[in-house]
Amino acid sequence: MQKINKFNQYLLEKYPTIWNTKLVWMLMAGFMVHILFFIIGYISHINPKSLQTSNVTNDYFNDGIILVHLIISILMIVGWLIMMFKNNAFKNFYPSSKGKLFSQFFQYFVIIFVCTTFYFSYMIGFKMYINNKYPDAEMKENIEVVNRGNAFLSQNLELYTLDNRLSPKPFYNLYCETNIKKVDRTKKYFVFYDRVYQYNSVYSKTSYKKNKDKEFIVPEPEKTENKEVIYSETNDNKSETFYFKKDVVDVSQYIKYEGFSFYNFSELFYEYKSEHYDYSAINYYDKNHIDYENLLLKKKKAEVNRKTAELLDKNNAVEVEKLLSQFLKISTQFAIENNLDAKQWSKMVYAPQDFKVRYFIKKYKPIRGQEYNPDNSEYYDDASVAVDSAVIAVDEDAAIVNENGQIVDDSILIKDFNPELDKQISPEEYFKKNITDYYYNSDDLKDFLVSVDDVKTFDFFSANIHIYLWIAFFLATFIFSFRITGLKSLLFSVISAGLLTLAITLVTVLYSVSITGKEEFFVAYLTLILSIFILSVPVFMMNKFNKLVTSIFVNISLNGFVLFVFLIFGIITIHQKEACRNIDDYCENIIEVLGFALSYLILIFGFLFVFFYTKVLQKWKARPE
Repeated sequence: MQKINKFNQYLLEKYPTIWNTKLVWMLMAGFMVHILFFIIGYISHINPKSLQTSNVTNDYFNDGIILVHLIISILMIVGWLIMMFKNNAFKNFYPSSKGKLFSQFFQYFVIIFVCTTFYFSYMIGFKMYINNKYPDAEMKENIEVVNRGNAFLSQNLELYTLDNRLSPKPFYNLYCETNIKKVDRTKKYFVFYDRVYQYNSVYSKTSYKKNKDKEFIVPEPEKTENKEVIYSETNDNKSETFYFKKDVVDVSQYIKYEGFSFYNFSELFYEYKSEHYDYSAINYYDKNHIDYENLLLKKKKAEVNRKTAELLDKNNAVEVEKLLSQFLKISTQFAIENNLDAKQWSKMVYAPQDFKVRYFIKKYKPIRGQEYNPDNSEYYDDASVAVDSAVIAVDEDAAIVNENGQIVDDSILIKDFNPELDKQISPEEYFKKNITDYYYNSDDLKDFLVSVDDVKTFDFFSANIHIYLWIAFFLATFIFSFRITGLKSLLFSVISAGLLTLAITLVTVLYSVSITGKEEFFVAYLTLILSIFILSVPVFMMNKFNKLVTSIFVNISLNGFVLFVFLIFGIITIHQKEACRNIDDYCENIIEVLGFALSYLILIFGFLFVFFYTKVLQKWKARPE
């Protein structure tokens, strides 16, 4: 205690402003709390299950840690103010230079900033733990194993149908027609229950002409022949390439089984540090368009299909079991709930002749006595076990005219392709009949991988730092105003600012009722004129009003100057928007161009204003009461 008093005495004699603001002690206290929050962040997600959720980067707010943050910040700031308000050299007319006044304000800013930014320490600890626990190189290898092992989870039968086949190479360049109304029955096709598959080669034509609706025109003679565009690719609005079916290609030599087979699997479960975590919404056979992302996804899916087929072609049960063991080892590391055993799982998969999907694994553990429902899964596709799946969905009406001129629907037409349909088991029944008691929470695995990548790539600083900077700045100016002008003047200033805001609002409403249009210009310029007047009074007309009235103008100027600067940028922006209204192309305004840099720019203006405004504060204080 004696050393503390001695140190305080030293600060009082050598650095009275620092002694008065308690800067050293507040920084030390703040640093200790920052260390505490760093530790909390580091240990907060030691349990991998805590990462098996969405938006894990918001856990600081969702788990209530922000409340602890707020309580500690409030207690620290209130305690600091109580200690600091015991002494006020400026109020008691001690000599204070312009530099000392600004230094005092800046110290307020630093103290408040340190006492309110514990979020960053938490996130630094959280991010450091994730980077240390799940290094990039290891995660990349794990995700590779996950993508390969996922092929054998057999949780969604629609992932094993023939139209998913992308390897070997002929399949990649072919278009698989699944609409029974568009299948050429004179050429080779494949039938599985109520599904028909026919592979076609593809050719393309590029169009540079647009119609009156500014849409690219299908080239001739395809347009005249009304030939179906299976998909198209736009080149930066300069041209559009249309793709059409060409000849039917017989791929019988590559197909061992028309039904559900592991050879058909091409789903990409997860991609390392990808912007797209859920690829289920992307369909590279989109009938309307195909873009870079779709093509890139198709290549990645083809690679999954190729590696899966290569493993199956080895016809080696040991190799399959080895992969599944690696998959389950990773799952244990990530605490993914499952009851799979590599040996039994490999027996379920291994079928040397055609690698038909014989058994299915549940996506979650059902409650005892409850029937398993795949629809309960978060990532589950509603069409995965439905007979009338999206694979055979058609855009045209269900009715079609057969060779005899009779109107028939799909259910009748499919029997022409598969006369034995009534004797066969439907995919839905096949799924229910072969579902096992094994389960694997694949949704948790995907959530975990997404969370790890989210934390690693999440920029928690850039967007959030502005919030804390402005909290610190406004609180610092508010406290500084209180220290300079006193409580009475500050309260009158707050009331005056509120009344002024109310008056502007009422005048604006009256204007909008009486004169329609340009309300944003009216309120902007009205506020600008009043702001200039308020800023001018302490500088040019200080002696025309008594000290209390002048203090109101001083406080509003001190606390509202940054808003005045922002108002100027706002006025420039609305003028730019008005000028761009009749321009077809999008034009950016100054706020959009500057982005977050505007926040830093206005903050710098704020500090410069406070620095130069200290001279006005000295003049105001020198006036008689």
